[in-house]
Formats: sequence, structure tokens, C-alpha cells
Amino acid sequence: ETKVAAEEEKLRELVNGNLNFKSTDSTGNYSIAINAPLEIKNNKKNKNLGEKRTTSQFVFATGFNNLVTNGAIANSDFGYLRSTFYEGGVTWNTRLSNSSNLLHLKYGLGFQYNMLHVTDNRVFEDIGDQTILTTYPIDLKNNKTYFKNVYFVLPVHLEFDFSKTNEKDGKKIFKSHKAARFGIGGFVGVNTNSKQFLGYEIDGKKIKERTKADFNVNDFTYGLSAYIGYKQTSLYLKYDLNPMFKNNAIDQNNVSLGIRFDWN
Repeated sequence: ETKVAAEEEKLRELVNGNLNFKSTDSTGNYSIAINAPLEIKNNKKNKNLGEKRTTSQFVFATGFNNLVTNGAIANSDFGYLRSTFYEGGVTWNTRLSNSSNLLHLKYGLGFQYNMLHVTDNRVFEDIGDQTILTTYPIDLKNNKTYFKNVYFVLPVHLEFDFSKTNEKDGKKIFKSHKAARFGIGGFVGVNTNSKQFLGYEIDGKKIKERTKADFNVNDFTYGLSAYIGYKQTSLYLKYDLNPMFKNNAIDQNNVSLGIRFDWN
């Protein structure tokens, strides 16, 4: 017990970074002196540390999509619940003030998928320089028939983040996406492709058609968007300021409403 107690004392001195002892054996005397401090790192993440001024997020949004015709979406030619949109991409979020966490500039890049399910067994058809809806001669399957536009977009928003600012040792600690958030801004983009999908059945054979064409769709898009929510989840609204088709007699603008996730 005496020897164990002595070794424990040496171990405590070693941990404290200062150990001197001498020992004698059959070959003579020797001594060891350790004066270097012993550093023990804690690998646990310090929850009190704040974020960098610019952070990045993965964004995903989905919901309902439709066209505004003559300023309204009532009596639409497209199914309200079947017409959907998807959006995904990466954003960067930069805090605009050194002393406040309220204002952020949020910008990024991504893709929008806007899908329209036409009602009453109709499809889009190019007639002259316009794209209009015509009745298809074969009964179409509603869930297999739709029109899709894909856009590469650059969104920019001014974000108001009401996350609490903590303070430690006289230094402010900022964190984002921890409370209510509100963003307003817009987007610009380019159309990468337009496709029409048809699904029907003839003599027991299931047939799927996919047509990739211009369809008189505008090459570029730009619009307004906004979101409001709590932490990573928000209600999301976007509206195209330019019409979807170039030369149609009546302008129709795409509008989307759904839910958005910003994973920080």
C-alpha cells in the first residue's frame, strides 16, 4: 500500500506537469526530470461558440404550383392539388452587422421544377407562334400526364433572423436559424428544358410519351419570393413576374406556395 501511494503521488505530479525523482538500481544512480506542461484537449464541441459571419445551408422546398391568368388562379385549367413544384440548392447566409444578428443577406443557386397537370383531357400544343390547350383524342391518365419546366436559378433574400444573441466574457455570440425568421427577395433564372409527359392505354398496352421541345416557353425567368417560419422550416411563396409563354395572347404567370427547409 505504501508503494502504491508513492506511485500515485508521482502520477499526480506528472499530470500537473512537474515531476522530479531519483532511483537507484544495480547499475547506479539515475534521475528523471519532467517540467513540460501536459495539455489535455477536450474534443467535445463547445456549445457556447458562435457561428462564422457567413454560413451555408442546403435548401429544399415543395408545394403546389399553378398559373395566374388575368390576375387570378380561380377556375384554373390545371389541377390545384396535382400541380406541384420542387426546389433544391445551396445558399450562403451573411450577417450584415458586427453587433446585431437581425439582418442577413441570403444568396445561392439551385434548380426549380414547376409542374402543371392539365384538366379535361387536354394537352399543350404549338399552333403558330402560340402554345394553347387542345383536347387529346385518347383518354389520358391524369397522374401520368403533365407539363414540366426546369430552371437554374439564383435567389437573393434579405433575411430577418430573430435568434437570440448570447454574451460570454464580454463577447457577443451569434447563431442563426434558432428562432423565427422572415425573408423577402427574388430570383433570376434560365430555362434548362421544357417537357410534356403523356400517359394512356391502348388495347391493354400502357404507353408513355415524353416530348422535349421549346413550347414557346420564355428562356429566362425572374420573380419575387418570400418565406416566414421558425428555425429551419418556413412557409414559402414565389411568383414569376414574366409570363411563362412568350407570344401567347393572354399572359400566364407561374405561382407556387409550399413549405421550405433550410438545413444549416
